[in-house]
Amino acid sequence: MFKMPILLIWWLFTLSLVYCVNVAAASLDSDSVDDFVTFMATHHDFNEQELKLLFSQVSRLEKTTKSLKNPAEKRKTWLQYRDIFLDEARISNGVKFWRANEEALEKAEKLYGVPAHIIVGIIGVETRYGKIQGKHRVLDTLATAAFHYPGGNKRRTKLFYDYLVQYLILCREESFDPLSLTGSYAGAMGMVQFMPTPFRNVAVDFDGDGKKDIWENASDAIGSVANYLNDRGWLRTEPVFSRATTSSPVRESLVSTGIKANLDLALLKSEGIEPASLFSGTVTDAALYELEGQAGPEYWIGYRNFSTIGKYNPRIKYMMVVAQLSEEILTRWHSMH
Repeated sequence: MFKMPILLIWWLFTLSLVYCVNVAAASLDSDSVDDFVTFMATHHDFNEQELKLLFSQVSRLEKTTKSLKNPAEKRKTWLQYRDIFLDEARISNGVKFWRANEEALEKAEKLYGVPAHIIVGIIGVETRYGKIQGKHRVLDTLATAAFHYPGGNKRRTKLFYDYLVQYLILCREESFDPLSLTGSYAGAMGMVQFMPTPFRNVAVDFDGDGKKDIWENASDAIGSVANYLNDRGWLRTEPVFSRATTSSPVRESLVSTGIKANLDLALLKSEGIEPASLFSGTVTDAALYELEGQAGPEYWIGYRNFSTIGKYNPRIKYMMVVAQLSEEILTRWHSMH
C-alpha cells in the first residue's frame, strides 16, 4: 500500500488551511479603499495615514457577501421562519427579561409611548435578549458590503458606504476601537442590532452612566429601541395588528407586499375582511397581509404601528414574528400577574 510521506501530508494540510482562510477573508479592492480614505480625510477630517493603516487590517468576508445575497427571510417559508422565533424558550426568556428590567421598560413606555412587550419582542427576535449578537468584526462586514456588495446593487452599495462612514464617525465620537466591535453578518450591533446611523441618531444613555452601551447594558438597549420606534412614528393609542377573518375570497389587489398601511380599514370591511381582535379608538389606516399557514392562506391586518416595526426591518416575516412574539410574551406576562 502506498504511504504518503509525513512532510507531504503536513504540507497539504497547511495549504488547505491557507486556502480556507483565503476563501473566508480576502483583500478589499485597493482603489475603493483609497477613494474612501480620501473622502473621509477631505469631508470628515480623518487622518489619511491612520485610516490607511486601519484598512490594512480589514478583511473582505465571503460569508457577508453570501448572507447579504440570500438572507433568511428569503430562504425560509413563513412557517419555517415563525418556528425559529416563536418557541417556548424565546417566550419564557422574554418574560424573564421583562421581569429583570421592569423598571427600565416602564420608564421607556412612559417616555416614548412604546409598550414594554413590543420592546421585549424586538430584542428577543434580534438577539435572544442579548445572547446572540454576532461575532463578525463590524468594520470587516461594512467594508465588504460597501466595496463588494453582491450583484453590484448601487442602492445597497451606497447604503453600506454611508454606514461605513457613520461607523468610523461614531467610533471617534464614542472612543470605540473600530477593530474591536463585533456584530451580525451585515454589521448590525449590540442587543438591539443597530446599524451605525441609527446608533448615532437614536441610541441613548438610558441609565445615565455616561455611555451608550447597547452591547451589555439592557437599560440602554431598552431605551434605544423605544426611542427608535418613537422617532419612526409610534402611536401610543393605536393597535399593532390583528388576525383577519374573511367571508369571501380575497382579491389579490388588496394584499400588501410593503410595510405601509395604505388602505382604509372601511374598504377591507366592505370586502368582507374583518379584524378578529377588538380595540378601542378609531383606526382607519391598515394593510392586509397574506401568509401561507398550515391549512392554507392566513390573513392579517397591520396598522400604522405595524408599519413602524417595519422601519426597524422592512421584511413582512420579520414584522410579523416581532408582533406575534410580543403578543405571546404579553399573554404570558398577564397570566403570571
